Amino acid sequence: MPTNLSSSESPAASLGDDAHVGRRPSADRIALSAVAAVAALVAVPTIGARFLYDDTTIIRDNLTLRGWSALAHAWGNPYWPAHGADVSGLYRPLHVTLLATLWNLGGGAPIVFHVYAIGLYVLVAALVWRLLRRAVGGPAAAVAALWFATQPLHVETFASAANTSELLVVAFTVGIAFAILRGSTAEANGDPTWWDALPIALLAGAAMLSKESGLLSLPIGALTAWGWHSRGPGISFRLNDRRWLGSGAVVIACLVLRTAVLGATASRVTTTAPGLDVLTVSGRVEAMMSLWPRIAGMLVWPASLSPYYGPTVLPAHRALLAALGGLMLLALAIGALAAARRGERRLLVALGWMVLSYLPASNLFAATGQLVSDRTLLGATVGVALALGVLVDRLPRRASVTAIALVALLAVRNGAESIHYAKDWTSHRRLWQRLVDSSPLEYRGYQLLGIDARGRGDTTRALALLSRAFAMEPRDRTGRFEYGQILYATGRNAQAAEVLAPLLRDGDVRREASFVAMYLDAVGRSRGATGVIAAGTPLLRGEAAPTAALYVGAAEEQLGRIADADSVYALGLRASPGDAVLLGRRAQLERARGAH
Repeated sequence: MPTNLSSSESPAASLGDDAHVGRRPSADRIALSAVAAVAALVAVPTIGARFLYDDTTIIRDNLTLRGWSALAHAWGNPYWPAHGADVSGLYRPLHVTLLATLWNLGGGAPIVFHVYAIGLYVLVAALVWRLLRRAVGGPAAAVAALWFATQPLHVETFASAANTSELLVVAFTVGIAFAILRGSTAEANGDPTWWDALPIALLAGAAMLSKESGLLSLPIGALTAWGWHSRGPGISFRLNDRRWLGSGAVVIACLVLRTAVLGATASRVTTTAPGLDVLTVSGRVEAMMSLWPRIAGMLVWPASLSPYYGPTVLPAHRALLAALGGLMLLALAIGALAAARRGERRLLVALGWMVLSYLPASNLFAATGQLVSDRTLLGATVGVALALGVLVDRLPRRASVTAIALVALLAVRNGAESIHYAKDWTSHRRLWQRLVDSSPLEYRGYQLLGIDARGRGDTTRALALLSRAFAMEPRDRTGRFEYGQILYATGRNAQAAEVLAPLLRDGDVRREASFVAMYLDAVGRSRGATGVIAAGTPLLRGEAAPTAALYVGAAEEQLGRIADADSVYALGLRASPGDAVLLGRRAQLERARGAH
């Protein structure tokens, strides 16, 4: 494959300041050790935590991780444990395989997962330093990597093992760039062989099978290899290069595998985040672009971070802020392209990391399950770190020293904030209180605190919190269920029945026998036998027939209508012929009739 490099300049030399690396190995070892140590320091508060947030579903309660056969089963099942078709449209078998390996090695101990997450975060921080060091001087690379290692936005990626898929994608993306760069030596001697293409293809596939955003790992890695160098024009690509043919084949194979397992290329039902579900396509784009100034602020000066950002995060003056966000991106793109035309491609690479890595979670092309989240900005922070390294490296010596000191101070501030935030990720109560403190107008924090209080047996506090959450957002199904459940548990049966009734419009809910039983019991305790008959009779014609028949039949018996009770039990047995409880009730009726 042709290259733009002169004969006197090897690809390796043109893509990094490796001469300095060779002359000062001890300084680079010290810098790398410092970056790794700092990354471990900010993450270590989470090491003794229990399973929190998504870890409870993805790891703690996920039976598909149990046993070594899980390493094979992970490739034939969706990401979220579910019965039937997966509602989320997520497929991450490599990530799940790693989690299953950890479960079976450690017997399900949380500390094993936290050690893994911290180790993976340290590895990613080290990779970012190595990437920086290829194209900027040692001091600039060190301070930019330290900024990255202390970024509070990263806490979500290592505090929850379920979120380590973000770290995997970034690690594989950097690996793709390195694999392309290593192959450029062979490229100078002719076309790359299939063996040169294999590492790139495997890394691209690994990224895709770790998280959906991994689909863009290959273009980000290629962009990095093309432009991340300190001097010289870099390398060029041909579309028929074996590296792209092989990687393209692997990407297509991963998409086919995903479709075969999920039964579709995307989710079969909406997973749109609350707040976006009521907007048109143009309204959604405007709303998400109006968040760009806030996201820029989160990247530069992270504050008031939260494990969840709900609809209250959307600003009031969306059109104005969307225009500002668009102009901000346009200005960055124009500046980076202008610099690239002058031979400075590094800023364009940094912008590419920011934009492309955030694109899958941006809600611009399709609505996702979150408005914005800390963890989905991990790749964008790589781009900011690259830009910081370049800007510090380009400054005159005196100004560079000042810039290094300022970035170092920012890293110290970020490190303190990261450690504080990491401590909040050690218990649900602390984490949900953080959510309430950072977003007092958001219902989700009160809801989650209420669920936690109910789990600890504090029903008085749970009732107050769940009541507040329900009043703030009555459309939330989880909140309605939890509030109805605590009303029932505290003897407020009339209110419980009223709150729970709308949920029965959903067929999946009607299939839940325990839910139908709780609802009809609440009706019976508040409105008596006639109320049960009125509420339960419509349920005899659907998924809830066996459970409804039990309660309606008992109500008919209570009113002395034995024949009607027998008919109701028969309806229930028609839907579930082997139901032992219904069979027992009907037999009891027959014995009572015989006695008379």
